[in-house]
Amino acid sequence: GVDPHVIHLVSEMYKNIRTYISTEREKTDPIYIRSGVKQGDPMSPLLFNLALDPLLCKLETEGQGFQQGGLKITAMAFADDLVLLSDSWDGMCCNI
Repeated sequence: GVDPHVIHLVSEMYKNIRTYISTEREKTDPIYIRSGVKQGDPMSPLLFNLALDPLLCKLETEGQGFQQGGLKITAMAFADDLVLLSDSWDGMCCNI
């Protein structure tokens, strides 16, 4: 598992996150963000990868991908993009 201190640190970083919408004439009241990662924050890619890694590992061992050159490919992931792969509709539904 993840060290409780790390969980606490990340939780504190994400408490009371808010944003605003600004126009030429005005700025909205605060809009509180309840889910997701902060766009542009250096921690965001790391948190995204930490969240996806268990999914990708499970897909690698249990997913229904397609065969290419003797390899079973179930997903392709880079930065904040993820593509799930399968050779059938049923396989894709299983992967999801």
